[in-house]
Amino acid sequence: MQSVNSIIINEIIRQSAGMKSPVNRLVKILSMSRETAYRRIRNQIPFSVDEVVVIAKHFNLSLDKLLDLKSEDSFSNKNFNVEREPEDIYSGLIGDDIEIMEKLLASKNVKITAALNSMPFRFLPHKSLFKLDYCHYLHSVGKISLVTTCFSDIEVPTVIDDLHEKSIACFNRLNNITCIVDNMLFSGIIKKIQYYHRLKFISDEDLQHLQSEMFELLKAYENLLRNGKNSAGSNYTFYYSFFNFESNIIFYEYDDNSLLQIWVYPESPILIKNNNQVNTIQKRWIDSKIRNSILITKSADANQIEMIRDVYHQIEELFITPTFPNRQKPATTTSPIRF
Repeated sequence: MQSVNSIIINEIIRQSAGMKSPVNRLVKILSMSRETAYRRIRNQIPFSVDEVVVIAKHFNLSLDKLLDLKSEDSFSNKNFNVEREPEDIYSGLIGDDIEIMEKLLASKNVKITAALNSMPFRFLPHKSLFKLDYCHYLHSVGKISLVTTCFSDIEVPTVIDDLHEKSIACFNRLNNITCIVDNMLFSGIIKKIQYYHRLKFISDEDLQHLQSEMFELLKAYENLLRNGKNSAGSNYTFYYSFFNFESNIIFYEYDDNSLLQIWVYPESPILIKNNNQVNTIQKRWIDSKIRNSILITKSADANQIEMIRDVYHQIEELFITPTFPNRQKPATTTSPIRF
């Protein structure tokens, strides 16, 4: 059986026929040096999972084909059925999250490693930010218009709200979590809020609620960094990566099982279960990201302090946008974060 690396190399070479060399394409696609690209094409160095995601997106390829996955290795998420109503798909996504977390909570040995470039609001208790995530999803699938609809007009269905509450409860109980985060973790959602506000999809009043929740979120994040535990006593380890990620990736190891979630598609993650080749790639990728990161849990590291302070100022300036230069920033009841 061909190795995962060989399959990917063959696909790149095949799709580069009659065009510029596969090495040159790889240099451009993955933003790497020619020497590094040569080593990939010569099969001297394996592709990381992050690189596989980029290649799949660029060439419009199936991850199942690239990774040579068999039916017993992975399962297609039922939420890929585009004929379903968006509300049903979104509730299905949360239902899948809950199903995974319940399996983890029922297992004895659990290890979770997440590489995050965006906040998983389906797990977090911030209602306005969760609603914004839901609205962003509805807009991404063409269900709502940002021009003819307002944030305040959207109501989160009761079934989704109930699933969100259950997801929060499960997530709080998960233990032994390692998170590698990049600088898009907060800035991505801040830019999204600013964009929606400039379009007047988000009103000034809604923006105040979102700003308040962003301060709450940052405070909770700071407490996790300082204590290494959440309110339920679950253990967390955080690394700050100097390189941004293409997508969120979460790797679960529980008892004798493994599950990999890769957000190749914005609507739903690819789920890969119990695949040794993929696990090997993923672990190498995680190790490489940690080597290019700094530990920021239980630390007074200057990078940690600078990062939190920078995010605080970004949230504070949510009302200060180029589109509304004369807008006065309202007073906030949220106390500043103490350092």
